[in-house]
Amino acid sequence: MKKIFVDTNLFIRYLIDDIPSQIDKVEYLLDLAEKGEVRLVTGPPVFFEMAWTLKSFYKMNRKRIYECLSSILGLPGLEVTDLNILEEALELFRRTSADFSDAYIAISSKKVGAESIATFNTKHFRNLDVKIYSFK
Repeated sequence: MKKIFVDTNLFIRYLIDDIPSQIDKVEYLLDLAEKGEVRLVTGPPVFFEMAWTLKSFYKMNRKRIYECLSSILGLPGLEVTDLNILEEALELFRRTSADFSDAYIAISSKKVGAESIATFNTKHFRNLDVKIYSFK
């Protein structure tokens, strides 16, 4: 079966429905995937871009961003790389005030067994139940 990697802009068109000629093409591709004629694939960088675009350009609030990203995870015929990390990061994003990318970093650090996170942006990780590396 043919695999097709889906970039951010297709999901944004699907979520926002603001360019009719493009949404028709996205819906056609999603229909092919739902019928099992193609296998769609996407990954974490696409979700980071979606979260950022929905927040900065479309001025969506956190709840709506969470709903949009979660809805993409549930699309039939879509394979998402690092799905378990994305799902946990989305849940952490929903429960806290963290940006989605920082929630993903926190979950990723735990998954790889890291004892701490080295960062200069310590305030971004304060409420994410991770230890920050102490520079000497």
